[in-house]
Amino acid sequence: MIRSITLWCLSGLLTFASSVSVLAQQPPYAGGSPASVVGMVLEKQSGTPVEFAAVSILAESDSSLRSGTITDEKGMFRIEGLSNGGYFLKVEFLGYDPYFTNFVLSSDAPFYKAGKIELSVSSTVLEGVEISAERSYFQQSIDKKVYNIDKDIVASSGTASEALQNIPSITVDIDGNVSLRGNSNVRIFIDGKPSGLMGSSMVAILEQIPASSIESIEVVTNPSARYEAEGGGGIINIVLKKNKKVGLNGVATVGGSTFPGYDGSLTLNYRDKKWNLFGSYSYDNRTRDGWSEVSRKVFYEDNDSTSYYNSDGESTDNRSGHNIRGGADYYINDRNTIGFSALYSTGNNNNDDLNNYFFYDNDSLLSQYNQRQGDGSSDNHNYNIGLNYRKTWENPKHLWTTDAFFSNGFGDGYTGYTEFTYDNSGAEDLAARINQQVLSDDRNQDININSDYIHPFKNGNQLEAGARFTREFRDNDILSESFDGESGVFANDDSISNRFRFDQQVLAAYTIWNSSIGKLGYQLGLRAEQTFLTSELVTTGQSFNKDYFRLFPSVHLKYEIKKGVETNASYSRRINRPRSFFLNPFPEFSDPYTYRQGNPFLLPEDEHSFELGLTRIWDKHTLSSSVFYKHTDGEFSAYTTVDSNGLSRTTFENFSTEDSYGAEFVVRNEFFPWWSATSSLNVNRTILDASNIEAGLSNALTNYNARVMM
Repeated sequence: MIRSITLWCLSGLLTFASSVSVLAQQPPYAGGSPASVVGMVLEKQSGTPVEFAAVSILAESDSSLRSGTITDEKGMFRIEGLSNGGYFLKVEFLGYDPYFTNFVLSSDAPFYKAGKIELSVSSTVLEGVEISAERSYFQQSIDKKVYNIDKDIVASSGTASEALQNIPSITVDIDGNVSLRGNSNVRIFIDGKPSGLMGSSMVAILEQIPASSIESIEVVTNPSARYEAEGGGGIINIVLKKNKKVGLNGVATVGGSTFPGYDGSLTLNYRDKKWNLFGSYSYDNRTRDGWSEVSRKVFYEDNDSTSYYNSDGESTDNRSGHNIRGGADYYINDRNTIGFSALYSTGNNNNDDLNNYFFYDNDSLLSQYNQRQGDGSSDNHNYNIGLNYRKTWENPKHLWTTDAFFSNGFGDGYTGYTEFTYDNSGAEDLAARINQQVLSDDRNQDININSDYIHPFKNGNQLEAGARFTREFRDNDILSESFDGESGVFANDDSISNRFRFDQQVLAAYTIWNSSIGKLGYQLGLRAEQTFLTSELVTTGQSFNKDYFRLFPSVHLKYEIKKGVETNASYSRRINRPRSFFLNPFPEFSDPYTYRQGNPFLLPEDEHSFELGLTRIWDKHTLSSSVFYKHTDGEFSAYTTVDSNGLSRTTFENFSTEDSYGAEFVVRNEFFPWWSATSSLNVNRTILDASNIEAGLSNALTNYNARVMM
């Protein structure tokens, strides 16, 4: 019969807990010393080092625990400070048979060399016993940080969007937009796939995923060649739970907030020897109130005059959505698994807004006052289908995976507004009244196919290679209508109607080599991507094509100074490709005096990122610190100009360069099993050089972000 065993490594498993706390600060193996024990732990079948194996020293007289430690990334361990006498050496690792031997330390023989210790896969595991280990809240690997939010009651409540707010380095604004270290150009993955960009908006999807269904959140500030090169702000990967308990299991949640808002979810899972079936449903409803203030001062050089423009507004936004997820994994045998998953989400948005616009002349006297009243609604639907195959060999780290992912999204929306114009005496200009409505129809399709292979070697080295194909298609159709006072009906207004198509395909391949020299671990990677881009302004019959090839190297280093203290360094080249929003050349008015217009000739920006970090881990406390620098060539951003009539136009341009640098500090304190606190401080400065647009044009911005989460 299949059983389930949970090992509580920090509280329930005495040997492991003691080994971590007793010698957490001792240095790794470096040769013999008085009253010491050294050795290396390997997997018998493959000969690869076993990292994090628990090594315990027991007194021969009464089997009491005297000391312990865990193995490093090379499988090596060292224990010092033992008295003379007889001892048992015990080595344990999840899923393997424990290893026992005895030895004696004396004044004549104060050093015991255990040599190579080979662990065999447990026979109970081969019979189907499932073993799980209790993980810590924070884990640092060579190329990412992992936050296991299922260990944090606060972080695991609410929605995925709210869970992200509790992760250091990540900020979420009132509209649900996500930034990483102040950079909004971040890629969000779900189970390693860019699901957040499919169909309905990323914001809607994050608000429809219950945080209770999330196992961990991975933060990759400087991605390696393994990841697609898109996204200079980094990558956030949301890993959903997959219940491994045998039989039928389920979880139900209900939540609320002061926004106001409420949510609920139900998750079910069934598992046996051959099948793992999972499904979930969630509902989320949120209402947010917002307000805005804008002040603009325009100098006209031709006639040496000045105009002033102020505006204020308030809005109410309600979002609700249903999310249904299901899938199955079939275990063909111990080493081959195929899987299927499907996700359907639907969201509804309703909003009302009121905006006031005040125009002043050169003498700061009110010349005109406008008021715009608007309301809107939208419905979005998105479905994702995924297929995957996973094969392992005798060594479970020897792995081949293939995934195919398809997403289709569609949505329609309505926006109506009426604008009133008044002179400085308060009298309305009836002829200037505007009454318009905008109907939108959006269609989105995404395809992702990737295959990845990992081959570990007996000496601890590892080779990775893979290939990927992605296609992103967008079809956005906007029909604008203006009210005709004579006929009394709305008529199509071609001057503000627009249909734009965007089709981007990327072919990619990469390879990564992982190895180490002494206590220095390193990862070298190279990725190649060929991009094919076609965009079309259907309204005017204009089309634009842009194809290009790039190489993306990456280097990651990790050095263990001593147990619990390690430093990381990394470099990677990235790319930011302009999305359809930035390319669409058709003017889009937000009010009669302000409009936005894309630039179809916009080029991708190339980024070079550097980072240096230090991590210190105690028994109940963790400190993570890092400094970072990023240089961008051809950075694209918004560029606003105002014409002689006071009409403001915002488009997007490639600027010369952008340089940003900063530092980040994160402290995690676990005061009690039920109470912990995470404090973070992030400071970064960005300097933009736009001298290619206008001589001497530049901009600088400093961001500060400090948080305490309890």
